Amino acid sequence: MGSTNAARLMDEVAGNPQASNFTLNSTGGGSVSLNDFKGKFVLLNFWATWCAPCRKEMPSMSNLHSKLNGKGLEVIGVHVGPSLAGVKKFLGEVPVNFTILIDKDMSLAGWGVRGLPMTFLINPDGKLIYSATGERKWDSAEMVKFLNDLIDSYERLAGSEKDIAVKQKSFFTSLMESLGWYNDTKESNSNLLPN
Repeated sequence: MGSTNAARLMDEVAGNPQASNFTLNSTGGGSVSLNDFKGKFVLLNFWATWCAPCRKEMPSMSNLHSKLNGKGLEVIGVHVGPSLAGVKKFLGEVPVNFTILIDKDMSLAGWGVRGLPMTFLINPDGKLIYSATGERKWDSAEMVKFLNDLIDSYERLAGSEKDIAVKQKSFFTSLMESLGWYNDTKESNSNLLPN
């Protein structure tokens, strides 16, 4: 995005690599995969109960989820470490409205987490597009606008690509009909069938 605003909010991820899929247990007991959220923007936050900045940003992350979940943004928290009891105790004190997963064996070490909290923004195609190291005010007007604009621009781009595909299909369909290629294709296919 290149603006000074964006640079202060999140850092662009060079090359936009594909996010590695994973499956972890949620605090609710079931297992959840990153691929379950394909087609949505995902704000993936790595945190721990012993991390004071992580604890501090949780309410603002929950507020962000409330504001943008209906627009196609999913917030997922990944607790780093095995303390399920500690996580449940924390969530009893600071309830959140988004999915919390437990990486008890720290199996996601390959994600390049440089400190906690660390957050990645993944686009609907599964590409890592932004990251943020350290605490953020996720529900600030500036952050909400930044994320909302990203979602809107992605939807406009996806919509225009669909329009182009429909127009191309219509053009070729019209061309084939005007040249009578549909009938030729059917006839030539019927000649290939054994008697």
